[in-house]
Amino acid sequence: MDFLEEPLTLPGDGAMGTELINAGIPMGSCFEELCVSEPDRIAGIHESYIKAGARVIRTNSFGANANRLAKFGYENRVNEFNWAAAQIAQQCARGTGVYVAGSVGPLGITKTSDSEIIFREQIGALLEGGVQLIFLETFTDPEELALAFYIKQSLHHCPTICSLACTPDGRFPSGTTLASALEKLRDLGADLVGVNCVNGMEAMSQLCRETAGIESAYPNAGLPKKSSEGRWIYPTTPDEFSKMTSELVQTGVRLIGGCCGMGPLHIEAMSRALKKIENPC
Repeated sequence: MDFLEEPLTLPGDGAMGTELINAGIPMGSCFEELCVSEPDRIAGIHESYIKAGARVIRTNSFGANANRLAKFGYENRVNEFNWAAAQIAQQCARGTGVYVAGSVGPLGITKTSDSEIIFREQIGALLEGGVQLIFLETFTDPEELALAFYIKQSLHHCPTICSLACTPDGRFPSGTTLASALEKLRDLGADLVGVNCVNGMEAMSQLCRETAGIESAYPNAGLPKKSSEGRWIYPTTPDEFSKMTSELVQTGVRLIGGCCGMGPLHIEAMSRALKKIENPC
């Protein structure tokens, strides 16, 4: 079945970065490079989300653009990292009915004439690697997201999820409202529009209730605190995520996953809740 023809709300995956940090990878490392140096580690995280019930997994490529990779001296390895990220996820999803989405984040720079070139390089490499969808996520500038979507459309017309990160009251630094940003993205032809990160469960639920047309929701697990062992502990429990799932579905959300702090146990609880909604008896 095609992704856009799925009749029910799909469970997505959870965070990659916080899972890597909790596994001992130092914060501030280049997580995307691990697709080449430690592919089994990345595959293990994908597999844990698939086992938990995720039907959409995102590649480990969020920051794999030339600008962000330049901080590590890897600006010439964009194609290598993104192709590897796509291949790892594809291998994990093979035969499972799980969709692989190429994760693309903001560039981390003010929009310049190079932005188009940078987006084109990363998205092109993910498509060459075999992803079925493109997931443009955690954008705080709706104009930058619109540019990324334009570039993606110029390369391929596979389904695209456009996801913004805004304040709890649905605004961006530019003053643009979430409602107007989502409307513009839909007018441009985005297949699914939504929000991710920044906001925890309660704020995310409120955004979905108060802003019409949110189709994808990936909340984080609240604000973290560091444990005595050096692990980051997020307050939202799997049970709390499960209880919020029905509220998100009622607002019309078609894809639910997790951002920072949301791990396999959260996705498993959310997936069970979606199955219960689908088959209440």
